[in-house]
Amino acid sequence: MVTTRSTTNTIPAVEKERLLFVPQKGTKYRKGDYAHACKQQPIPMNELPRYLTDPDMVPKWEAPILWLGWLITEEDLLKLVEAHYPDEYDLCQGEPDVDCIFNLPDALRKEYDVSPRMHECVDIAIVARQDGTRTTALSVGCSSIGIIKLQTVEDIQTKFGLQRPPEWLLDGREWKWARRTYTVRNPKKPKERTI
Repeated sequence: MVTTRSTTNTIPAVEKERLLFVPQKGTKYRKGDYAHACKQQPIPMNELPRYLTDPDMVPKWEAPILWLGWLITEEDLLKLVEAHYPDEYDLCQGEPDVDCIFNLPDALRKEYDVSPRMHECVDIAIVARQDGTRTTALSVGCSSIGIIKLQTVEDIQTKFGLQRPPEWLLDGREWKWARRTYTVRNPKKPKERTI
């Protein structure tokens, strides 16, 4: 089976009382709920509620996506690539632009031998700030996948001189709870009948 996100977002009131990132009023998302959700984060690394990572805790609902990482502007990410991975920076040929920052996750995956299963965790994520604007973050974990080895997280933090530990940051696009729907990957074809 394949899980897909539904576009209808009506959250049962019983579940709503104990969840982060739910509508302020009622059970449907409305104008202003995005800003409200953004104010509920970042969440410290070791304080992420389990229901945001364990789909069995809130059956029928898919939690918003959160990224474990550091808010870093595109310009600062570009400086990190230039300073720590000059070969990746040179691959940008000519005048480096913002696209060079997307070489950084690949370089980190190779350097720290991140398992293929965890590749998506080491990324440049588009996340929401507390004020509701979107920005970039260097991520080392994802609430729907997991976290890379903690020693690797610490090594990356030290390498780049990041003063604070990573925090859980709300995804800039998938910030809502979504009704979990199930679809069958290869449905059987109905048998033809002859009359």
